[in-house]
Amino acid sequence: MRAKPPMPLPRADAIATRAHGWLDGRWAVSAAAVLSALSVLAVWGSLFPVPVMHDEWAYWMQADQYAHLRWSVPAPVIPEFFEQFYVLVSPVYAAKYPPGHALTISAGFALGIPALVPLLLTAATGSLLFTLARRLASAPVAALTWILWIGTFGNLRFRASYFSELTTSTCWLLAWWSLLQWRSTEGVRRSRWMLVLAATVGWGAITRPATMFVFAIPVGVVVLRDVLSRQRWRDLALGMATGMVALAVLPVWSHGVTGSWSETPLARYTRQYLPFDTPGMKVSTVAAERELPPEMERTRTFLRDLKEDQASAPVFRTVAERGAMVLRDAFGEWRFPFTVAFLLGLASLSAAGWLALGTSVLLLLAYGMQAHTADWIVYYLETLPVVAFVAAVGTARLFARLAPRAVDVRVAVLLAVIAALLLGRDVMNARETLDRIAATPRRFRAAVAMLPRAPNIVFVRYADRRSMHIALVANDGILSAARSWIVHDRDGDNGQLLQLSPARAAYLFDEASGEFREMRR
Repeated sequence: MRAKPPMPLPRADAIATRAHGWLDGRWAVSAAAVLSALSVLAVWGSLFPVPVMHDEWAYWMQADQYAHLRWSVPAPVIPEFFEQFYVLVSPVYAAKYPPGHALTISAGFALGIPALVPLLLTAATGSLLFTLARRLASAPVAALTWILWIGTFGNLRFRASYFSELTTSTCWLLAWWSLLQWRSTEGVRRSRWMLVLAATVGWGAITRPATMFVFAIPVGVVVLRDVLSRQRWRDLALGMATGMVALAVLPVWSHGVTGSWSETPLARYTRQYLPFDTPGMKVSTVAAERELPPEMERTRTFLRDLKEDQASAPVFRTVAERGAMVLRDAFGEWRFPFTVAFLLGLASLSAAGWLALGTSVLLLLAYGMQAHTADWIVYYLETLPVVAFVAAVGTARLFARLAPRAVDVRVAVLLAVIAALLLGRDVMNARETLDRIAATPRRFRAAVAMLPRAPNIVFVRYADRRSMHIALVANDGILSAARSWIVHDRDGDNGQLLQLSPARAAYLFDEASGEFREMRR
């Protein structure tokens, strides 16, 4: 007797089945990657955006030097004209930051597309987040996790930048994925995942050492427990060796900048400019070795006052305020109802979920020793994917209770359209904010590029009332090849720099009026 063919599914059920199958496939991961990068590109508005904040300019200069295969270059002819935050100008010209992030993004600088690697890092973070959430929960939870993460204002704003957290946030997710793979595989394949895990943690450590030290503690506990219980000593040895290879970059970098294997550029910069800017609850009274122009001195005073305020405040209050800002950013505006889902998600997390959340809390606690304003959540960019995942898990649990039957396909389509519209608004809001913040440096750089005579020197006379966090005096990594030198206006001393640079035309920029004036020798 011939078997009857299976009854076809109702149209709505068939569509739902195909949609769920698509979310379980590779194309969904690719879509998460592409849409993540496109969202940030829409905020940035260009593949060639100039930096805005002091930190970004330092990474920009550093990546430009690495693209030219240089750890540093000789100091400028008169260093005082070239002072910019987080950059050494004497006895060499180099950024203070550990080299991991600048090395990562330097490929884009070598290709002439500075934003390329930051966008690729965002794509990688989006795809890894989707893949991890799908593995730990389900495809619908993964989709909601991605939606809650990508549109968060802090995520969009700080991903459209050159900050080093772009690299470490990718490292966190890749390391977690590698850990899961290592624990679930056997043989040679298992050892390969240990190598990926160790290399990822090591690269993060030469990017943001404190952030990755915090990350490595819970991961290390899990690894050691498995090594002891399953006798995986070979994997541990391979991982430690790989991590040490990555960490070996640090003394090479130090020697390439300071001439010493043990003194890092970060330590030298701290001593020269910001001796109070160290972790802990004490404020150093040691005087800085180098003076700063008045407009930079104002920022240094602000940073010192910030450190003093933080040192006098209870640590628990500082951490609580910063944690509240992270949650406020994650659940702002239309995301506010997901606050309840986040609380429900805490009761539904797996062991892997708690590992991720615990690591995020540990990062908040660790940075309680570092002075910064509570709204500077870029330091916690790595935690935003975890917060989104917990909220998505809680939402799934809530739906399972309130709507035990599958959601009608028409309702699902309506929800998808609403989510797309809300994300579009999130992108536009972030773009409007960034456009407002970046307006001055963008106009200035565009005007400098249009100056008729080159190569040139542009002396910047700052306005009295201005944002102390927005940099105008900042330069490329290879000064000798730069079309323009952007320097401080030092009034009567300007002639000295002009005399030592006879091949360069000279212009004075007055920030108050926004006008350029050619200077005669």
